[in-house]
Amino acid sequence: MGKHKIWLLLDSSKAGGIESHVLQLADGLQEHGEAPLVVFLSDHGHHPLRDQLQQAGIAHTTLDGGLLTLFHKLRKERPALLHTHGYKAGIYGRLSAWINNVPVFSTYHAGEIGRGKMAFYDRLDRLTAVFADHLFAVSPQISKRLPGTVNVFDNFVNNNHLNDSTGQQIAFVGRVSCEKGPDYFAYLAERISDTPFHLYGDGPQLNALKEYCPDNLHLHGQQRNMDAVWPQIGLLVITSRYEGLPMAALEAMARGIPVLAFRVGALDKLIQHNYNGWLIEQGDIEQLALQIVHWQKISVTDKQSFQAAAKKVIDKKFSSKVAIPKLIAHYRKFAN
Repeated sequence: MGKHKIWLLLDSSKAGGIESHVLQLADGLQEHGEAPLVVFLSDHGHHPLRDQLQQAGIAHTTLDGGLLTLFHKLRKERPALLHTHGYKAGIYGRLSAWINNVPVFSTYHAGEIGRGKMAFYDRLDRLTAVFADHLFAVSPQISKRLPGTVNVFDNFVNNNHLNDSTGQQIAFVGRVSCEKGPDYFAYLAERISDTPFHLYGDGPQLNALKEYCPDNLHLHGQQRNMDAVWPQIGLLVITSRYEGLPMAALEAMARGIPVLAFRVGALDKLIQHNYNGWLIEQGDIEQLALQIVHWQKISVTDKQSFQAAAKKVIDKKFSSKVAIPKLIAHYRKFAN
């Protein structure tokens, strides 16, 4: 489709699941001979994703956050296709592309509706979905909330050249907000007080968490680059109240880190209970705690079996080499 003819649009101030997805998507497209351009809708200051894009040799640009700026840039440069990610980028991108007759794809990532301003953006995001040429959702639950035909397209990860983790940490990786359940993770640390727990991430509940977190819960805050952190983790715990298909789970399992999670979103497509990880009914915190204790006690051989099974499912079903050719085929149906 030519140089910089696929634009990936997002509005982002911090690293998170959408940012990880866009990085994996851009990297995968580039590996398959495309030359994507990652477009930041607004400049929120220094951003770790820009550093990662620069390191990977992926082109990127930053706009001023205005709808008219995006509109005029699309009219002037006319990419073959625009692919939006997130609320604001989706709303602005679909309207601007539709008026300019630029094909537009939108991926819906969020499993939660949110409150207040976020609920308004969520509703507007779904109402403007009709302006897209094609819609993706990362879980069946998300797709049901969207109008028209929606393709459920699983998140994916580039698992080439990844080293297996040899770490032992029990960790939470993600946004420290209500839907991700950091309070559940803090309770687990309190419940298993003789074991260190590690939380990586930032968000609106971090300050509150600092007020009541037990001594064995280590709050590491936002990480600029998780590549240095994953090798320290032995078990990823996902305590979310709502999910799509979290990138953290894919990135962990690609490195041989099993995942223990509540059964939310599309995690049951990724995790087979007691084979490559564990799924617990949402809210059953006691069962979650018992499973952590069980993980600590099983043999090295059994742990290696879970680790190998975690890597295997990523390689077969959730890797870039599987997902990107399918995505490019979708692009080619609509691209100018």
